[in-house]
Amino acid sequence: MNLKKVFRNFIITSSLPLIIITACRKDDICTDDGTPDLQIKFFNATNHATEKKVDTLFVVAIPGQDTLIAGQTKVSGIAIPLNVNTDLSKFIFATPHNNDTLVFHYTRETVFVSKACGYKILFHNLNVDLQPDSDNWIKQIDIINHDIISDTTHLKIYH
Repeated sequence: MNLKKVFRNFIITSSLPLIIITACRKDDICTDDGTPDLQIKFFNATNHATEKKVDTLFVVAIPGQDTLIAGQTKVSGIAIPLNVNTDLSKFIFATPHNNDTLVFHYTRETVFVSKACGYKILFHNLNVDLQPDSDNWIKQIDIINHDIISDTTHLKIYH
């Protein structure tokens, strides 16, 4: 009888650390970049191979008038978030002397990343419309990559 008690205690004490060790799990830490931004570079309208900085740039999202870029100077490139709730994003790209409106159209794809990161949105079939006015400071737009799946240059704006 005493031997049974010793054996039972041995089983319990040797099983307890095994149960505790196997009950632990890896920390859920998100290391993914998440939803990528639209990456834009600025170039010279007369020499397309030459980057040209915008002296002072403001970028405002419409509707809502959220200012994304507020008077940055000597801007050679920017990253702006697209609207993840609709297939369209509209922005005012402004210099101190002129405003141009750009409308971006795309399709969205929701992708599960991991339990820690959740979901991210990828954008496909990117198109852009420059709303014409009497004096656009943006002269031309080239789409480099129609799929926004990583943080690489997607668009070139010539001014």
